[in-house]
Amino acid sequence: NKMAAARLTFKLNGTVNRHDSVYWAPENPHVRVDKAVNLPGVHVWCGLSSRGLVGPFFFDATITGEVYLEMLRTSILPGVRALYGADEEVFYQQDGAPPHYHLAVRAFLDDNLQGHWIGRRGPIEFPPRSPDLTPMDFYLWGTVKDEVYRRKPRTLEELRQEITAACAAISIETLTDVVAATAHRSVMCLAANGQHFEHLR
Repeated sequence: NKMAAARLTFKLNGTVNRHDSVYWAPENPHVRVDKAVNLPGVHVWCGLSSRGLVGPFFFDATITGEVYLEMLRTSILPGVRALYGADEEVFYQQDGAPPHYHLAVRAFLDDNLQGHWIGRRGPIEFPPRSPDLTPMDFYLWGTVKDEVYRRKPRTLEELRQEITAACAAISIETLTDVVAATAHRSVMCLAANGQHFEHLR
């Protein structure tokens, strides 16, 4: 059993800040990215598995290692345990973002998920420059974004409510299909020796 987790910032103007998005191409595509600065938004964390979603949880402050650790203690790990039970084997995956790499965060995960977490300097290393094969990136955030901004929230509270409602509307059957697709994509990535494989479908 695996729980993939990620965070994203939703802005009121309909944009999202994908903190860790990386796009690979054989040549420089000379892409221009317009950034909206200082627009109100909410930081969201969510976890996904075939058993259901954990979250969404909202960060009111800048996401530091200490803030993320508090969320792990009070919301994330209790949510994972509620979904799986205390004794079932679960692997928790996070990327190498600076708050995830914080020494106290890694110590907490080592104490509470001995050998069962994937991340930068974890017992199972998160490979640098690895392809985004997480269901968070290729399914959840796009689905939630489309649903949330279709309703055009005007306040941060409405934005939080719409994000929560969009997550709650996702069925277990859909999550099961998403997890199966993740496994299939991982097999394709391995068969391509970590190279591009989307064109092989």
